[in-house]
Amino acid sequence: MLHIFWDNSNIHFVGLNHVFPLNDPGVERGKYRTHFLNLLELARDGRELKTAVVAGSVPPPSDGVWNHLKSLGVNLQLLNRDLTNKEVGVDETIQTYLLRTMIDVDPPETIALLTGDGAGEEFGIGFLSDIKRAHKLGWNIEVYSWGAGCKRELREFAQQHGKYVNLEDHYNHITFILGGRRPV
Repeated sequence: MLHIFWDNSNIHFVGLNHVFPLNDPGVERGKYRTHFLNLLELARDGRELKTAVVAGSVPPPSDGVWNHLKSLGVNLQLLNRDLTNKEVGVDETIQTYLLRTMIDVDPPETIALLTGDGAGEEFGIGFLSDIKRAHKLGWNIEVYSWGAGCKRELREFAQQHGKYVNLEDHYNHITFILGGRRPV
């Protein structure tokens, strides 16, 4: 069984800020989109999906992206931004669901983590620390991340103890340009 934990902000903003300009030069920034179903299916890879948690910030009222994710059966966790419009609590929310899954599911199965954020490991917190815990408990580990924004230690741990998928290799399949390029 597969359990997906997806940090939408990390996936979206690294793609938008670092990968999109190289792959779609000259295209207006506001037209870049993630194809959520294709990204979900890339991680699912034909396996039975038991858990899918996506966390991100509360969208503008006209944003239909989150409703689309809900329609795919994803447990959507939306958090308010702080007074300075900074995202708050997204990583911690995903980590809470990940740790609960690690405790509640026996025997261990497979965790697919969609992020690049490996911060906090030096303090025993963060995604890297949590997937180390999962691996120690017998879980299979997979990390899906933009190489341009993945913390080196997170990538190396996944490569050595599980699976690392560089999202740049799938750019044209998991992204599209609004009114332009469609995903292949």
